[in-house]
Amino acid sequence: MSLTESPISWNISTWYEEGETYDSIFGSLGSSYEECRAECVALYLSDCSSVLSIFGYEGDEALNITYTIWLDMILKGLEGLEMYDPKTDTWLQAHSQARFAILQVVLESGEGFVKIEKTTGEDGKPDLLLTVDRSKIINVGKPAIGKFLGKLQLYRCTANIKSAKEMFDKYSLVISEDKHPFLDYREIVMDRKKPRRMFVQANTAVEDGAVKLRTYASDTEGLVESWIDRFQDVNIEAILEELWEKDRGLFK
Repeated sequence: MSLTESPISWNISTWYEEGETYDSIFGSLGSSYEECRAECVALYLSDCSSVLSIFGYEGDEALNITYTIWLDMILKGLEGLEMYDPKTDTWLQAHSQARFAILQVVLESGEGFVKIEKTTGEDGKPDLLLTVDRSKIINVGKPAIGKFLGKLQLYRCTANIKSAKEMFDKYSLVISEDKHPFLDYREIVMDRKKPRRMFVQANTAVEDGAVKLRTYASDTEGLVESWIDRFQDVNIEAILEELWEKDRGLFK
């Protein structure tokens, strides 16, 4: 099934029977499928000038934001290979599978819109170069995502799990016998995997009559220091005990 070769059929032959829901019909596929649908909506609407202008972004700045959204989504599709287990042929995270499917769709759109090339990094180790042609986002990328989103929505709304699974399995397939050897790419992605980022919240404090921002190192020590500063004048034990007492009757 190719998005460029197979138009959406409006011959509806499936629907939700009484008592059936999206979760009951789509089951284990549901989470990844829905995440993919949501991400596609974000991509498709990312160039909406009327929305971007609400936040003060217009002209070249708005175009840069649209490009960044597409580039980030496609990059996450490639990086998400770390959440694929080749031993069991399963995806370990819904978001990663969804974004990989999107990566496959934009690669299929052709016309040099998205390219993945094997390279050698500055450290001499294998690396990957991802290229997204920003001039083709509107004319190539958006129509491809639009057709894909249309099918995602149609199959979801008509309880067509057979067609949905057939399509989604195709775009979730990780193999090496193809133009893009994703199993080989995965080895490079795993080798380049970075430690998970630690987001440490800053604090504010009044010093000499002025509000000062206190920042901390993005490590375990910085995290602990941030919490100590935030709650040094607060009786945490009393607050937790009060909350426990309040909810006590709900846990019998």
